[in-house]
Amino acid sequence: MPVRVHEPGRLVTADAGRVHVTRYVDVITLELAHQAEADYLEFCQEIGGRVPVMMISERVVPLPPVEVRRFWREAARKEPGYEAVALLMTGVVGLMAAAATHLGEQLVEVLGVRFRSFKQPADAARWLCEAANCGLEHEELAQRIVDVQSL
Repeated sequence: MPVRVHEPGRLVTADAGRVHVTRYVDVITLELAHQAEADYLEFCQEIGGRVPVMMISERVVPLPPVEVRRFWREAARKEPGYEAVALLMTGVVGLMAAAATHLGEQLVEVLGVRFRSFKQPADAARWLCEAANCGLEHEELAQRIVDVQSL
């Protein structure tokens, strides 16, 4: 599984089957959002089109700044787009989780992209594999998510 670590402790991206995994460990800056998008586009080029995305947020952090949300909105509208997006929030609870889910829905659901948020890797992997062509079984995707979380 190809793994890229940017600004150690802040952003990790990985490719598992046809799934692009993005793990934000800390506050999401515009620079990190640009790097994550570059990694996604590189993977899409290798695969030959849009792919499913597993986005992981593990800490209670402030919502991304306006410029990051604007960048994500613009990126979601451009080709290749996203096949489906699962948001895994293992350390995010309460109002922050609700706000993050709402933000994700605003960014991708309005474009017709399937989106759901989860608290458990196995649930997120199962849904994403049912919603899109992940190129691997959901049990294997769940294990790869756990592997990325351990980096």
